[in-house]
Amino acid sequence: MKILIITPRIPYPPFRGDKLKIFNLSKQLSKNNSVTILTFLRRKNQNEDIKIFKELGIKIFTVKFSVFNSMLKVMGNLFSSLPFQAAFYSSGKMVSKLNELKGNNYDVIYYHLVRTAQYYKPGSNNKNNLNILDFTDAVSLYLKRFTEIEKNPFKKLFIKIEKKRMEKYEKIAEKFDTLFICSEVDKNHLINNGIKTKINILQNGVDTSNFKYEEIDYDKNKIIFTGNMPYFANYDAAIYFTEKIFPRILNKKSDAKFYIVGQKPPRKIRNYSSDKIIVTGYVKDIRREYLTSCVNIAPMRFGAGTLNKIIESIALGVPVVATSLAVQGLPKEINDYIFIADDPDSFSEKVVSILVNPERAREKVKEGRSLIKNILSWEKVVGDFEEYLKNEVGKLKVH
Repeated sequence: MKILIITPRIPYPPFRGDKLKIFNLSKQLSKNNSVTILTFLRRKNQNEDIKIFKELGIKIFTVKFSVFNSMLKVMGNLFSSLPFQAAFYSSGKMVSKLNELKGNNYDVIYYHLVRTAQYYKPGSNNKNNLNILDFTDAVSLYLKRFTEIEKNPFKKLFIKIEKKRMEKYEKIAEKFDTLFICSEVDKNHLINNGIKTKINILQNGVDTSNFKYEEIDYDKNKIIFTGNMPYFANYDAAIYFTEKIFPRILNKKSDAKFYIVGQKPPRKIRNYSSDKIIVTGYVKDIRREYLTSCVNIAPMRFGAGTLNKIIESIALGVPVVATSLAVQGLPKEINDYIFIADDPDSFSEKVVSILVNPERAREKVKEGRSLIKNILSWEKVVGDFEEYLKNEVGKLKVH
């Protein structure tokens, strides 16, 4: 098959959810198919990132992205019904480049994230290719949960406005042949919001060749939290744990240390740095950070979709303590291998119990390693996805 992927960012390095997904999806699909990526170029020095895809046999085309122009478009849509993030990514140059590439007669055109849906224009010339949209997460669900915990009245009002716009805009999915979402929770949310289209699950996966168990010495006092720190759900979770949970842990385990690992930590996060709280910023080898930790935490209070930080940790055999909300997007059978707690007292107690007796916790996680490999390896996830695409493309050709 000839597959065109439209995504807002060059999916490399794969250190955040959206990049991670497209990098692995395109990599796996390119083994048996011709894959092309169309994306925005945000920085001039991204040639090395682009080179990675060329080495994999993947074609990549870019359109220059201007933050200044995007902000002007957001300002121009203040009184429209278009979500701000859709306005931010609107681009006439992207439309032109996509129209040019469509002449290559792709079997599948894959639009990644709600912000690229605007580039699909239904018409008679679309009948010979499969046009699919991958929301990954239900953004309206993320915003709904965000409003429930935001205390600042001005931010809360802004989020509510964006949520209302997004709930209406997400119905753009009905124009596509298929909508993909990463979890049943997100799928049910969209259905309840009145979206009437074919919705399939495309789960987030894990690179099991990289994230595999290794017997190494780990720090029995080390608690780790990972994530892209400018992402509000991660930012909030790190603050919540630092202020509400970690002091309770120190009262019972004074030698505990908390590592906040992830790119671009905001100033408030950086200000927590001390002999007990280590803010690393971006690290090249996140796998080693997991492996040298005693316990990984996911104290999420809002968000949507599937958390890579949980499945990566289990694949490596590192115990996870998470909130109920954090595990909602995961296959239910994986929850048996996660320690779940929803208030500061119970969360701190579960973390302390692992710090005190880590081997017992690691024994619980052991079976989860095999489960992750069987159902959430990228080979399995993309293999099932590729089979679906072949069947649907075959139906188009028959007609």
